[in-house]
Amino acid sequence: MSVQSDTSPALEQLKFLSPAEVRHVAETFGTPAFVYDEERIRAGVAQLQQLPSAYGHTIRYSLKASPSAAVIRIFDSMGVEFDASSVWEVIRAVRAGVAPEKILMTAQEADFGSTELPELIRQGLKFDAGSLQQLAEYGQAFPGTEVSVRINPGFGSGLVRRLTSGGPDSSFGIWHEQVAEVKALVERYSLTVVRLHVHIGSGHHADVLLPAARRLLEIAKDFADVHVVDLGGGYRLTVMADDPEYDHSEWAEELASDLRLFQEETGRELHMEMEPGTFLVANAGAIVAKVIDVVSTGDEGRRFVKINAGLTEILRPSYYGSPHPVVAVTRKGELPPEGPLTCVAGHCCIAGDMLTTRPGSVEELSPVRLGEVTPGDYLVIERSGGYCASMSMKNFNSYPEAPEVLRRTDGTFTLIRSRQTIDQLTANELIPDDLRKASA
Repeated sequence: MSVQSDTSPALEQLKFLSPAEVRHVAETFGTPAFVYDEERIRAGVAQLQQLPSAYGHTIRYSLKASPSAAVIRIFDSMGVEFDASSVWEVIRAVRAGVAPEKILMTAQEADFGSTELPELIRQGLKFDAGSLQQLAEYGQAFPGTEVSVRINPGFGSGLVRRLTSGGPDSSFGIWHEQVAEVKALVERYSLTVVRLHVHIGSGHHADVLLPAARRLLEIAKDFADVHVVDLGGGYRLTVMADDPEYDHSEWAEELASDLRLFQEETGRELHMEMEPGTFLVANAGAIVAKVIDVVSTGDEGRRFVKINAGLTEILRPSYYGSPHPVVAVTRKGELPPEGPLTCVAGHCCIAGDMLTTRPGSVEELSPVRLGEVTPGDYLVIERSGGYCASMSMKNFNSYPEAPEVLRRTDGTFTLIRSRQTIDQLTANELIPDDLRKASA
């Protein structure tokens, strides 16, 4: 990684844990550990439920953000439905108690020759075709049924380019100019398209979301049975201390006006769906890690704080160049005085395990303001409730999966996933008999 000139970012603060609670988590559950805040999760759902809409809207939690069973149960208890990105996510949700009919599966891989997917569809799972091939395979397996169709609107946006999932560089969805092919397949297999879906990226701009939604409305005029438009996920939220506040009611009200105009033109009232993941859980989660070392590369170099977490728990800084707030807490459970600008390194034995990369660039370091720490103190990585435990370099260097802890609404802490053991890590490994013989 190259060394660039430093800026002076804001000193970050804890989002929901107190310094004393950080110490409590570390001493009770060990480090590293994920902590989720139930109150924040529920507040996020309530906020989205209050968005303006013309003819009602449904929230589908994106399971890939954090598929822990206890987290799923919170959403299910609030009447939230679900978006799944694989049949395995569907199975996890069903095992957690979710009815199949509350799940919409939009996946890159859909194996209709398997046992699991067809059976779940028969039980009520909704299927969203993301390509002409998928639509044809679904039609062959389930002719005469209802289906959803994902459209690539021809453009997209994201927090970084890697998070853009619309446009000519994206393989997601059926290209918007292939509507005629969709119609042909629908007619061939006597399918009824009831939902049009679009997902343009993660951390996208509302000024791109609305044109994508309007493209769906134009296409919906060609499918008389469509009664749902699904806008996907990717809704921005305030993460860093310097981030602006985002008002999602503004674009929602504008879309509601578009839906009313559509009703005036066609006589159809379209229901809106959205598939938030990050928005609902990211700021409701944190990683509590321990400081294991502090090193320097000289007066012209860097100061590094090393922690006992990294790529095995949080991939986003190294994969996307997406910064996370980091906050220091002493081993006594107090906030320390501010120290010098610091880079934070993970525990994996690979050069790319860095948490303080420059926004949008995984190749550049960006030191942060941090409380003064020494080995044995704690570092809290905020915004870790989404796409961290579920999206990491699991078991790299043979580190076990970290436990997950739920901070309940009454302030108590409950273990919801145990720390993985080395026996669990190696449970599926097999050694051929001839290799079991003692070495020469």
